[in-house]
Formats: sequence, C-alpha cells, structure tokens
Amino acid sequence: MTDKIPQSEIGNRWKGVKAELDLKQLDALIVPLGVHFYYLFGKQGQPSERLMAGIIPRDDDPFIISPSFEKSNVERATGLDDILTWEETESPYDKLAKDLVNRGIGNNISVDPKLWLVEVEKLEKSMGTSNRTIVSAGSILNKMRSSKSEWELRQMCKAAECSAEGILTAIPQLVEGTTEIDFVKVVNNEMSKQSNNPASFGLVQFGENSAFPHGMPSNKKLSPDSSVLIDAGTSINGYHGDITITVPFGKPKDFVEIYEIVLEANRNALDADREGMLPSKLDAIARDHIDSKGYGKYFPHRLGHGLGLEVHETPYIVATNQVPLIEGNTHTIEPGIYIPGKYGIRIEDDVVVGKEKTSLLYETPRHNF
Repeated sequence: MTDKIPQSEIGNRWKGVKAELDLKQLDALIVPLGVHFYYLFGKQGQPSERLMAGIIPRDDDPFIISPSFEKSNVERATGLDDILTWEETESPYDKLAKDLVNRGIGNNISVDPKLWLVEVEKLEKSMGTSNRTIVSAGSILNKMRSSKSEWELRQMCKAAECSAEGILTAIPQLVEGTTEIDFVKVVNNEMSKQSNNPASFGLVQFGENSAFPHGMPSNKKLSPDSSVLIDAGTSINGYHGDITITVPFGKPKDFVEIYEIVLEANRNALDADREGMLPSKLDAIARDHIDSKGYGKYFPHRLGHGLGLEVHETPYIVATNQVPLIEGNTHTIEPGIYIPGKYGIRIEDDVVVGKEKTSLLYETPRHNF
C-alpha cells in the first residue's frame, strides 16, 4: 500500500528543478513514467512502449503527456489537469515537440537519463531543428534525490524498521533441513506483515553459500553449525529499507571472532561518517580495520551505496568516490568477510548523514553470541 506524496513535497521538488534548470540555462526537464516520474509527479508505474512523461518548464507550470485513454488515471494519481494527450494513431514525439513550441518553451531540453535511447532519438527527430539540444538531466536528478527531506526520512526510517523487524521475526523460525528458497519466503512474508507492502527483495544464504556476496537462494538445506546470512528489504511509500543480519545456527567455528571484526568495522565507519566525509575515506576506514585483523582479502565489495526510491542509488561508498557526503544523504554501511568453503558474515545498516554525525535510520538489534 502506498500513500500519496504530499503536494507540499511535490511543490518543493518542482521549485528545486526550476532552480537547477535556471542555474544550468536549460528550458525544461522531461521525465518518463518510472522512478523520477513518481518522485516529481506522484504516480507510480513502469515505462512501456506508449510514451507517458512529465515536463517541468523552467518558466511555466508542469504538465504531462499521456495516451488519451490513460488521462483520467493520470489526473487522479497526480492531481494535475494539464494533460497533453495523444491517440494511438498519432506520434507522441511529434505532438510533444509541437506543444513545446506552442508553449514558448526554449530549445535547451534536459531529459531523464532513464528515458530510453530510442525515445530520445525519436524526440530529437521530431524536434527537427538544428538549434535544439537535448542533454542528460542526470546531475540535476541525482543532486535533488541524494539529500532527503524530513518527509522522506520518515518513510525511510519506517522502511528500515520493517525490514529489520521482519528479518528478526523470521529468524526464530529457522529449522534444520529448511532450504534457502523456502526460508526467503518466510522472510519476505514477515517483512510484508510489517510494512503492508511486498518485499522489495530477499536473499538467504546458508553455510558455505554465504561466502558468495549476493548469492541467490538455492535448494541448499540448513545444517547444524552453519551461518545464516539474510539480506532483505521492504518499502514504505516507495522508499526502501536494506538490512543484512547474519546469525549462527549452532556453533560454526570462529563465527563469534569474525562477527565481532565485521561489527567493529561497521561501527568504526558509522562513528566517522558525517557531512564532508569522502566516501573513499569511509570505505577505507572499514576496510583498514578488517585488513588489520588479517581478513582484508576476504572483503571484496564496496562499503555501501545510496538508498531511497531505489535500493541502489547515489552516493556510492566506494574507494573511487571523491565527492564529499552532504547532510541528508542516506546510504548503507555493509562491511563483510567472506571465506570460501566456510561462510560469509555481512552486517548492513541504513544511515542518514548529518552535519556533525551520522545516525542509524533504525537501530537493528545485533545479536550477542
């Protein structure tokens, strides 16, 4: 179940887009149905072969182009009544290009980088004139979405809580002989009970399978003295949680020692995280701790990724990212140690960056073994 994004939230986003368009001397932004359409117009959905897109002009009010038979649905979902419609026998690209001219919208157009290339090419052809330009709006959209509003943070705190509590409720249901595939259904069901939404994703790995980061659930059965790695998430109003909890089933050898190393790496990064921190340095803080304990070669992936309307978005907490974090960034912290043929341990939390310190979106209870 998804509630509507408050109109005040949508209005603030439009103002932000217009300010960015003005700064970059662009005349309009075009976003197709998808994640950015939901972000800016409040209607969820996935793009299809029929063009539906929102247009935000720099100097005029936003409007939408839609197949004519979808008009009433679009009006109801977005609250907008300025809907440019097209029939099945018409070219939506020709119609939009003509409408941009009729509305006096200038020649410098930015488009969502998620707009399919074939549609960009059709739009360019319909525009036809050599003095029109189409550029990517990726930098605008990433900048706006990467720093979350108070309303967005409330959704994300709840999503993290529902994700974590769903996993924790599932763990006592572990029994010897259950398969990874069967147990991921238990996890997904428990998360859905918490959020009243479907699970966004779920990964369950037992024993030596957990030594493969992001390995898919299989028919492997749970056996005594194994590790259990659960990486899963659900959403609230389109905003995702992403939590990983690793627990022992029985007493796998050296589990407690390695678990503590991973937890310390997680907390070291959390303590250092704040506005102005370089993602590359944050990654190094966790990585250096694991390396100092002799397990550096067993931590093969980045420390984390941005989180929000997409499970993976900017900012990426990786050794190559030199763009400082800013207040309102939300991202994961998820160090891990993966020993082939033995097991893997990952501890993942969702956090929001603050000016002086970074906070957990939800303080997932971590086991004392």
